[in-house]
Amino acid sequence: MPTPPSERRSPRERQYRPLTAFFRPVRTHDGHRTAHEGTDTVLTVTQQPAAETLWYRRPADGFLEALPLGNGRLGAMTYGGVHTERIELNADTLWSGGPGPRDRAGAADHLPALREAVLRRRDHAAAHAIAAAHFAGPDAEAYQPLATLLLTFPSCGDGDAAAYRRTLDLDAAVHTVSFTAGGVRYRRESFVSAPAGVLAVRLSADTPGALSFHASFTTPHPAAAPAAEPDSATVSVHGRAPVRVASWHGGSTAYREDEGTGFAAAVRVRAVNGSVGSGDDGIEVTGADEAVLLVAVGTGYRDWRRRPDGPEAALAEAHRWLDQAGTEEFDRLRAAHTADHQRLFRAAELRLHDRAPRAAAGLATDERLAAANAGGADPGLAALLFAYGRYLLIASSRPGTQPANLQGIWNNDVTPPWNSDWTSNINLQMNYWPAETTGLGECHGPLFDLVADLARAGRSTARAYYDAPGWCCHHNVDLWRATNPVQGDPVWAHWPMAGPWLAAHLWDHHLFHGDRAFLADRAYPVMREAARFLAHLLVKDADGTLVTCPSTSPEHHFRLADGTLSAVDAGCTMDYWLAAELLDNTVTAARELGVDHELAAELARLRARLRPPALAGDGRLLEWRDDLPEEDPGHRHLSHLYGLYPGSAVDPLGDDTLLDPARRALDRRLQHGGGGTGWSLAWVAALAARLGDGALTGQAVERLLATSIAPNLFDLHPPRLFQIDGNLGITAAIAESLLQSHNGVLWLLPALPPSWPDGDVRGLRARGGLTVGLSWRRGVLTGAELRAARDVTVDLHLPDRTGLPVVTDEQGNLAAVTTAPDDGRRLRLRLAAGSCHRLAYPGPDVGH
Repeated sequence: MPTPPSERRSPRERQYRPLTAFFRPVRTHDGHRTAHEGTDTVLTVTQQPAAETLWYRRPADGFLEALPLGNGRLGAMTYGGVHTERIELNADTLWSGGPGPRDRAGAADHLPALREAVLRRRDHAAAHAIAAAHFAGPDAEAYQPLATLLLTFPSCGDGDAAAYRRTLDLDAAVHTVSFTAGGVRYRRESFVSAPAGVLAVRLSADTPGALSFHASFTTPHPAAAPAAEPDSATVSVHGRAPVRVASWHGGSTAYREDEGTGFAAAVRVRAVNGSVGSGDDGIEVTGADEAVLLVAVGTGYRDWRRRPDGPEAALAEAHRWLDQAGTEEFDRLRAAHTADHQRLFRAAELRLHDRAPRAAAGLATDERLAAANAGGADPGLAALLFAYGRYLLIASSRPGTQPANLQGIWNNDVTPPWNSDWTSNINLQMNYWPAETTGLGECHGPLFDLVADLARAGRSTARAYYDAPGWCCHHNVDLWRATNPVQGDPVWAHWPMAGPWLAAHLWDHHLFHGDRAFLADRAYPVMREAARFLAHLLVKDADGTLVTCPSTSPEHHFRLADGTLSAVDAGCTMDYWLAAELLDNTVTAARELGVDHELAAELARLRARLRPPALAGDGRLLEWRDDLPEEDPGHRHLSHLYGLYPGSAVDPLGDDTLLDPARRALDRRLQHGGGGTGWSLAWVAALAARLGDGALTGQAVERLLATSIAPNLFDLHPPRLFQIDGNLGITAAIAESLLQSHNGVLWLLPALPPSWPDGDVRGLRARGGLTVGLSWRRGVLTGAELRAARDVTVDLHLPDRTGLPVVTDEQGNLAAVTTAPDDGRRLRLRLAAGSCHRLAYPGPDVGH
C-alpha cells in the first residue's frame, strides 16, 4: 500500500551538509559577489514580455477559425470579415432551464440491493441494471449562445481586400483586423474589458469620411426584433433562453413566453464626423472618419436557487454596463483593459528557442501549424499553446463569474456538444490544472464559488441516493447546480466522486498560498462534508477492507463473461486515490486548524482500512479491483492513474511503490491507441511529466498539435468539436514538465522534452508560496531563480548534470545551502518571505 501523504516525509530522511565549501566566490562585472568563475549565464527575467500573437491572412471561415475575447462574464468570437464582420456573443449565466429539484425520490431504497449484487454475488449485470433503472435523473441543462452582432460595410466595396491581416495579441487581449479595399486602409480593434464590462470596437479608415456601416443583431432564440432606441445611437435585442433543450437521449428544444432566463444585448455607437441614425433593425453610420462601438449583454439570472428574471431585467443590466462605460474614451478603456489583463497574463512567460530557425516567424498561425505537422521543427508552437491556455483561462474565468465550462465561455450552438456544461469527472477539473502553477490563482476563484454551491446543493443528493450525510456530486453540473446522476448509462451517470476531486482543488490552493483564513472559511468546510459523505459510501469488502460502492471508472466499461458491457463495481482504483487523498487532506486540515479532533481520528482510521489498488499479472496497475476485461484498452480516460497526476500519491521522488505499475498501465493505454482526444493527450503529457519522461511529454504535445488543434488553436474532440479542457490541460502539462512541487520537493526541469533544447520560463508557481524562473541551454539547466512569498524551507531536486550549483541571494552573497552527501541532486535552502535566490552552475557556458 502506498504511504499516506499525511505520514510521508518529504523528502526522505537525509543528512545534509553545507554546500558553500564547494565554491570560491568571485566578483561579477558589476561588483557583486557570485558563485564561481566561469558560471553559466544566469536566468535573465525580462521586465516586459514580448506579446504572443495569433495571426491569419484571411477572415475566419467558421467557429474553429474565429478568435476569442472574454472577461469571464462576456464572451465574443470575432470572425474578421471584410464586407460583414460577425461577432458572436455569450454571457456566462445564459443557460437553458431553471432551478428546481432534480433528485429522484426513493433512490436510496435500491442501494442495498445494488451493493448485495456487487459485493456478495459479483453480479455486475444486476448492479448495472439497478443503477440504470433506479438512479437516473434529469439531464443537465445547456449553456446557450446569446446573440450575434453584425456589421456590414458597403464602404468596403465589392472587390477583394488587399494586405489583409487578422491578429489576436495575447499579451494585450486585443483583436485587430486590417486590410485595404477601394484604395482605403481599414482597421478594427476589439477587446472585452473586465473593468468596464463591455466589448469595445473601434473602426477607422485612413481616408476621411470613408467609413460607413450598418450595425444590427441576430439571435438563435425567439426574441423581439432588434430595434434602434430613442437616442438613435443604440440598438438592442432581447428574449428568453429555452426552458429545455434537445439532448442525445431524445426530446426537443422548447421555449415558453413567460419562462426561461431573459437575455439582452445592446450596442451604442459614437462616430467622429459623418452621421449616425437609426435604420431598419439597426444603426446606420455614414461618412465617418472613425466610430467606437460599445456592446453589453445582460441576463435574468440572479441565483441558482431563484427563478430567473425576464428580458426586461436583462436589458436593464445591459444598459447599466453601457452607461457605466459610455463616458470613457476608447483609448482610456483600452489602457484600463490592457493593464488589468497584463496583471495576470504577464505573471508567467515561456520562451522556447529554435537553434536553427526556419521560416516559422513569417508564417501565419494556421500555416505554421500545418508546417509543423508536416515535419518542420517549431518548438515555439508549444510555448504559444502555453500562452494561449493562460489567455483562455483569464478570458473565461474571473472573480465573480461562473467558472470556465466545457467550451470556456464561447458557444454558438443552442444544443452544444455535451451541453457545454461542467463535466466533473475530468473536464471541469482539467480546466483549472494550470491555475496555480502558472500564476493564475485568482482565476481559480470561480471554481471555488461553484464548489461551495455544490456543497449546498449536493446535500439533498447525498441523502436521496445514498441516505448519507455531507454532500456529493456526480459527473454533470450546470448553472442550476445539478448534482444528481443524469439519464443514460451508469458508466458516466453513476459516478458519485466529483466531491472529493473538487475538494482537492481547494486544498491545493491552500498549499500554494498558505492562507489560513481561506482554509478555515472556504476549503475545510467543503472538505469535511465531502469526507462525511465518503465515510458512508465506504463499505466492507469480503476481505474486511473498505471500498466505495457503487463505484464506476469514469466512462469506461468492462466486459462480462458473456461479452456484454457493464460498469458498476466496488472500489475502482480511481476511487481509492480520491478517497485516500480526501481523507488525508481533511485530517491534515483539521489538525492544522485545531478542530474536529474526533472526526479527524475517525477519518484516519477509515483511511488505514482502504483497500489498496490491485495489480495485473503483467504488473500493471488495474482500473478495477479485479482484472476485468476492458471495453477499450486504449480508452481516453486515464482515471486509474489519478494517483500519479493530478494526484501525488505515486511519487517518483518519494513513495514510488506503484510507479512502475502506473507506467505499465499508461504504456498499455498508449499501445492500444490511447490519447485519442485533445484533453486525453494533455493528461498523457502530464502523466509523462510526472514520470520524468521528457521524450513522451514532447511526443504528446506534438501529437496534440498534429491531431487535435483547430486553426484558431482551440482543442478538439473527435470529430471536430471544441473542448477547452485540452487547451488548459496541455498548459498545465507543459508547466509540469518544467517544474514540480509535490510532497515537499521542488523538482527543476523534471521532464524537459528533447525538442525544447533551449528556453527560459519565469513566473511558474510552486507549493509553499514560491515563484520560480528557469533557463536551460542544450537541454541543460543553466540558471534558476526562486522568490518566496513566505518563510519556507525548500528541498530542491536538480536535473542530472555535471557539477553542483552555486546559490546566491539577491545581493550576490552566497546563500546557506545544505546537500545530501548520498545524493548530489538534492539541496535544502531556507528562504525568508520576500527574498530572492539564484542558482547557477560553474564550468563552461553551454548556452552559446
